[in-house]
Amino acid sequence: MTFGKENSISSLMNELQVESELSLVKVIALDDIEETEIGGFKIEYKEAESKFDVPRWVAYILVDKNLVKLADIGIELDVINSIANEKMLGVHKLSELKPDIYKKINFLLKNLRSKLDNDREKSFEYEKISTSVYDLINIRISKIISLASLPFPPDDIQKLITPEEYLLYDIVRLNIQDWRKSMIGEEQ
Repeated sequence: MTFGKENSISSLMNELQVESELSLVKVIALDDIEETEIGGFKIEYKEAESKFDVPRWVAYILVDKNLVKLADIGIELDVINSIANEKMLGVHKLSELKPDIYKKINFLLKNLRSKLDNDREKSFEYEKISTSVYDLINIRISKIISLASLPFPPDDIQKLITPEEYLLYDIVRLNIQDWRKSMIGEEQ
């Protein structure tokens, strides 16, 4: 994915958001769920405690109605492990993140935000997770900018960064290249 003048970062992020909302997530029925349809998506009858996949946007509605819970609750652990890995590596080294980690984080934080009303436990959990997420993002931004400034990027850069991070990397890399050229008088 190359960031060009015809694209804007917001439109590319919107595309990633749509892709995220349409991606499947595993949920667990909290109770029996009768056959139903949500926004054109049909859900067959599900017994309590059964696991099934639904698009992320459907999961958000089902979680909000207390019909299901997310089966993937390990995202908090993924964030903490990722922070530890990033701190161990050098400035020009990135650990590989799961490509959908930011989508999962976004979904989890949206879900927690919707349940914050006077719930101290949920507020504490939200603050703890969001602080860890900001730590991870800030560490990775610093490294991505550093890597973008290298004359020759690592061969495995696309393997190591998420699609959202690649947008940032590509924009910064192109701007640094243009700036360098203008400083030494090369035509762009």
